[in-house]
Amino acid sequence: MLTTIVSFFVIFTLLAFAHELGHYIWARRAGIKVYEFGFGFGPRLLAREWSGTIFSINLLPILAFVRIAGEGDSAEDANIPADQLFFNKPLLARAKCLLAGPFMNLGFALCILFVLFSIAGIPSGISNEIGAVNPGSPAEKAGILVGDRLIAINGVKYEQMEKAISQIHQSRNKQLILSLSRQGKPITVKATPKLNQRLNISLLGFSPKPLYVQASIFQAVYKAIEQTISLIILTLVIVWKLITGGVSLGDLAGPVGIAQVTGKYAESGLVSLVYFAAFLNVNIGVLNLLPLPALDGGHLVFIFVEWLRKKPLDRALMEKINSWGMTALLTLMAFVTINDLLRLFGRH
Repeated sequence: MLTTIVSFFVIFTLLAFAHELGHYIWARRAGIKVYEFGFGFGPRLLAREWSGTIFSINLLPILAFVRIAGEGDSAEDANIPADQLFFNKPLLARAKCLLAGPFMNLGFALCILFVLFSIAGIPSGISNEIGAVNPGSPAEKAGILVGDRLIAINGVKYEQMEKAISQIHQSRNKQLILSLSRQGKPITVKATPKLNQRLNISLLGFSPKPLYVQASIFQAVYKAIEQTISLIILTLVIVWKLITGGVSLGDLAGPVGIAQVTGKYAESGLVSLVYFAAFLNVNIGVLNLLPLPALDGGHLVFIFVEWLRKKPLDRALMEKINSWGMTALLTLMAFVTINDLLRLFGRH
């Protein structure tokens, strides 16, 4: 439990820090006043002013934020020179400031993957060792643990995990007897794979541990770029399936679900956890670019409309639209969190 909580807080704080750092850097480059760059939320524990910006550490050590002059309706803006306000800057400068957050997340993911592949190597296959077990899955309910080695299924030995997984996929909800090795001792468990209707295969809900080969710097760079692009495409595919009904809202994970998955990756080892951190960074980067109110993408839509109209939009109207968008996002967050809790307590 402690591993799950710590891993979740650390990953999400670094993710948010990277995002807000992007906004901060480009706001300063554009000559926009930044009131505060905060680490965490709640009452301030420590604050220092540097170059006109307050850098704060706050009570709840999760996420981060920047307060930019002219971004919202703040009484503080009245004391700031007009040329330092966000909404008074040229359209391109504002667009760059908004894009900087999501692109910093994508760049951070790329760096994470490059370091990972440089040190751990490039994935070259999968082993017979269990690398991760999904929360609430048939594998978890059967007692399969990270680190177990799969020896046989229904008495048939498998030297290659790929063939064992193929057998599981074809089992069609039939109970399987799995022979495992745990810390050198043989054990047997029974598990019934669950049919995935969309994929039309049966799944136990575990992931094998990858095998790695050492890579050169150039190979690590290439693989990091390739994986970042793959994760971007994966995120867009999920969004598209969500829009078209291929994925239901009930399948989405909220903070509780993500924390659970983070804990499982942490148990699988540092390599798995770091890769998951890269995936979340890509996720946040791409999702923030969606043209939805309250997100960076929604603000970019306002800028695009302003460019088409050749005159500024009404700020009160934009604030109202963003308020509606934030309400919708919070409602969605509440929905998926309730789903997470129902899954956690076995009622879903």
